[in-house]
Amino acid sequence: MNLENLKSEWSAMNDRMEKQEILKEKMFCQILNTKSDKSLNRLMAYEVVSLIVSVLFIPALIYIHKFKTNAWQVNDTAMSFLRTVVIGSIVCMVICVVWYGIKVFVLLKIDFTKSLKNNLLYIKKYAIYIKYEKLIGYYFLIPLIVVISTFYFLKMHISLYLWISISCIGIAAMLFTIYFYRLYHKNISTIQQNLEELRELEEK
Repeated sequence: MNLENLKSEWSAMNDRMEKQEILKEKMFCQILNTKSDKSLNRLMAYEVVSLIVSVLFIPALIYIHKFKTNAWQVNDTAMSFLRTVVIGSIVCMVICVVWYGIKVFVLLKIDFTKSLKNNLLYIKKYAIYIKYEKLIGYYFLIPLIVVISTFYFLKMHISLYLWISISCIGIAAMLFTIYFYRLYHKNISTIQQNLEELRELEEK
């Protein structure tokens, strides 16, 4: 009789331990999904704000190019530079609208209540997009902007004060860009790590 009671108590204790383990796993999964969701919302906010700003800039730049450039009282070299900047900015904003739209579309595909495999696939694809974006910015756009600006500034014979001011603005912009990409990397890494941990739990 005592042996039967002992077996029954042991079985009941095992059941309680299994239920507690399942509850712990569910709570852990919920915590990981909550953290991932916060990081995803941050990434989505970055992309949506960038998309809205790019869309709003296009008509403003077109208006400046059509109606305001002729009113600027500057020499021919400065006028050529300003028109190059405005046209280049319009082209850049159009490309940005398409690019940010693609990234928003990829982020919208991530749903933490659905397939873990698909979520991992889409966050990896988004991480690759950010990597290409960073490489193009660092090794193509920034050098191109520096070369074109330097060429026109030398032709305009701008003062030392302007050189220093423009250099400071450029350095500040580069530091802000580096900081922003670190935020991207941090949030992407958080989502990837959480999804990997969830996959390991599923495979147990």
